Order: sequence, then structure tokens, then C-alpha cells
Amino acid sequence: MPKTTEQRHSSPIELEILLLPAFAADDFVSDDDLPNEVERWFDAYDFANKIDVPGANMPIQYTDDGVAITSTGMGKSAAATTVASILASPKIDCSDMYFLSVGIAGTTPEVGTLGSVFIADFVVDWDCKQRWAERDDSDSARNLQLLPYRPRDYVYRLDEALVSSAYDRAREVELCDSEAVQELRDEYPQKSARGKPTVEIGTTLCGDEFWHGESYSEDAQWLVKQYDAGSYATTEMEDYGTATALDRFGLLHRYLSVRSVVNFDRPHEGQTVRESLEEDLGQETMGLGLENAFRVGSRIVEGLRNG
Repeated sequence: MPKTTEQRHSSPIELEILLLPAFAADDFVSDDDLPNEVERWFDAYDFANKIDVPGANMPIQYTDDGVAITSTGMGKSAAATTVASILASPKIDCSDMYFLSVGIAGTTPEVGTLGSVFIADFVVDWDCKQRWAERDDSDSARNLQLLPYRPRDYVYRLDEALVSSAYDRAREVELCDSEAVQELRDEYPQKSARGKPTVEIGTTLCGDEFWHGESYSEDAQWLVKQYDAGSYATTEMEDYGTATALDRFGLLHRYLSVRSVVNFDRPHEGQTVRESLEEDLGQETMGLGLENAFRVGSRIVEGLRNG
């Protein structure tokens, strides 16, 4: 049983790295065998201590040498609440801590493939925009636009030196793969989709809506380009909330987002959207993504610990 910080410390505990996967087994109410983004970390690190932080999704567990982990919960609001609660807690000194979102994501076959891992250089919010029904304005080329009254653009550029250093450390990591996943890739005509998994840098697009389909992908790419963030590489549900909390506390420059791809954001030719979702989110691709996220994330952790 991990000892609590309250039992051992009267002053704030100083931690070196906080891992922020989105979900653990306890985050689900189903008895099904669902994905668990923390499991591989618990197998590899001795998180012998824990501290309860009001407002966080679950206790923060940490090793004796300062590597900590907690799941944020799924979605931007859960992630922002968990991270802000930790940052505001008098129990933890976060001033010299690195924060690492590490988990799974989707991708567009125009940019990535199943099992690849992307380290984000930009984090873009998908949800803060204006949209209308096409039938209400049939002459428009697109039925969405940026919020005309937005106080700022909904994009964060992460620290370039930190992102570059993480990539240099992780790009030679040996990623796992499987023949079954390659068969899924080969259903897509795009060269990037059919390739072997690699470690790359790219924009992550964050939204609480799990959208799927080529028309949505086109809208997503349009939105990212409005913010001069290039082409989106991954789609996920937490990192803009995490980045917002860190930015409010002046710690965004110590943040990294590492995401491994488990699904394409559209069906291949001859496949329905529902068939695509059921196939891409199978155990084979999920297991591959979780393993590769851990492999890259753990290499980055060791790099941060070694300066």
C-alpha cells in the first residue's frame, strides 16, 4: 500500500515529472476489458507513494525519485480541472516540474499511420468555433468559421526547444508493429497511412466531440490552418484543457504532449463510418498504440531526468 505524502511530509513535495494519461481502469463503469493508459507505467515504475489532491481525478502516485502519474479523466474539462487542482495545491511544489500528456489519439491518413507517435508542437482547440446548418446557408463554401468575438486565437505553441529535445531523444525508439495492423493500413491509398510507424512532430487537435469522416477532417484542417499551425497530426480530447491550465499558472513552457495513433479519422473506400470505427478501435490497434506511447514517453522521461 503506497504511503501518503501527508504521513511523511509537512512541506510541499517536490516532483520532477508528472505523467498525465487521460484514463485508468477506474475511470470506466463498464466491466468490459477497456484500454488503460496507466497500466504500462505501473508495470515499469515503482509508484510507491501517493498524495490526494482535492479536485484531481485520482490520487497522484509517485516514485521515490520524483516521477509522478495521475489520470486526468477524459475530455478537456476533466483535464483542465485535474491539472489546475494540482497546480493550486499547497501539497505539491510544481515550479520545477515537467508535465507530460501521454496517451492515444486518432490521425488523418494524409499525415500519419497506426502506431506512429507524435510529439505536439501546437495544441489547437476544435470546439471553440462557429458552425451553422448547411441547409440554412447553401451558398457558403464552408459551414463554419472562427468565432468573430473570440478574445484570442485558440491555439498554443509549445516550447520549441523542449519539443525539439524530446524529439531528438525519442526519434530512434524502436516502435512495435503487427501484421494485422499493417493490413488495416494497406486499405488506405495514402502513402503516409500505409507506412510503418515512426516518431514525428505535429499539431494535435483537441475536442470533446469524437468526430469521424472525411468532410469533418477537411473542416478540421481548415481550422488548424487559420491558426497557422500547419496540418493536424493527431486528434484527442484533453490536451487543450491541460495546456490552458498550465498557461494560466505560467508553466506552459514545461509541457509536452505525446500521442500514439490508434485510429484513422475516416473510413477507407468501400467501408462505412460505423465499420471504420469498430475496426480501427480494436484490441490490436489499441494495444499497439498504448505500447508505443509508453516506449516514446518513457524515453522522454529518462531524457528529462538526465537533463
